[in-house]
Amino acid sequence: MRCSALFLLGALTASAFSQIPSPGSPDSNLPLRFQVATIKPSLPEESRALQIRGNRFVTAGTSVIDLLQYAYGLHEAEIAGGPKWLKTQKFDLVADPESQTRPSFDEFKKMVLNLLADRFRLTTHYQSRVLSVFELVPAKGSPKLSKSTRPPNGIPSVGYAPGQLSVANATLADFATFLQRFVADRPVFDRTGIVGRYDLTLRWSLDDWEAEENRPGNSRSSSLPGLFTAIQEQLGLKLQEAKLPAQVLVIDHIDMPSEN
Repeated sequence: MRCSALFLLGALTASAFSQIPSPGSPDSNLPLRFQVATIKPSLPEESRALQIRGNRFVTAGTSVIDLLQYAYGLHEAEIAGGPKWLKTQKFDLVADPESQTRPSFDEFKKMVLNLLADRFRLTTHYQSRVLSVFELVPAKGSPKLSKSTRPPNGIPSVGYAPGQLSVANATLADFATFLQRFVADRPVFDRTGIVGRYDLTLRWSLDDWEAEENRPGNSRSSSLPGLFTAIQEQLGLKLQEAKLPAQVLVIDHIDMPSEN
């Protein structure tokens, strides 16, 4: 199994961090559509990025699969159907609700879904399938988690570089989502039952993570542990493999985006 990193919340490097608004209740006075949206093909060398800048939603080098993962909170394994260009064709998007009120994270996601429906003519349905997943659960002993001192209503943040994932003011459900988005090759579900917000940093050996022979229980030679061992040693949590029924998003129809 090999690491599959998705840069969905900014052009992330070892020192670049992107803030993610917490989900909020939709504002009934705010239209859940972007008033102005520009979509154009990306240049071949464009780095993948997805950011919320003030009231504006901005992406570069993003595929439709990237946008669906963002809007639905899904892993790629939970999206099925559609043409091959959903992964290979990349777009730059600048979308503005033209509102003085900053949309919540949930409202931005709904706006992206409406944009996909309006400009890409996207239609979908859900289908139940059994998927290979990871469950995040407590390991033996007490979890090693640092409570966040930030305002509880503040937005979580995440920083990712190969072999390191740092989060702040995040729930363990947030952490599971970040693992799924940046690291894991399958969906990750929080099954810890632990509440609260935490500041966490996880470091692991890429060689150990990428090599089948270095999965849990096998020997390793790196100075850093593999991902599975790192989660246990550094956080007191555990990733366990499972096969579970899940609702997969099936793409029924999609077109190349309409002209700006």
